[in-house]
Amino acid sequence: FVSLSSFIEKILWIIESKCQIHLSKVRVTPIYKGMSTESDHPEWRLSLAFSGHLLLFSWIPVPFISVVLPTFIIPQPHALLEYLLTAQPLASARLKRENIAEERIASAAIDTLEGWNV
Repeated sequence: FVSLSSFIEKILWIIESKCQIHLSKVRVTPIYKGMSTESDHPEWRLSLAFSGHLLLFSWIPVPFISVVLPTFIIPQPHALLEYLLTAQPLASARLKRENIAEERIASAAIDTLEGWNV
């Protein structure tokens, strides 16, 4: 018996093997999220937008312009903007435990180990 998520993953793998994504441009835009609740610093995020084309079956080009992927696929980078042009721009980022889905991470790790054959 194949689970629905395993079936969907296999279908997506087949589609992915027949597609190629070619990026021509990545646009980074700072977005103001309001004042931080932990300090009196403003909170900013960096929005990433991608342009390029998808090549289906190695011959059908499908262009895309300024596509912003959902944050569950690519999380928005965040840090203090005053450190953005330093050697370690994201070193000022703070880890927020409330944003970490510990149970989902543990469940995914267990599912991965169950499906792994040695």
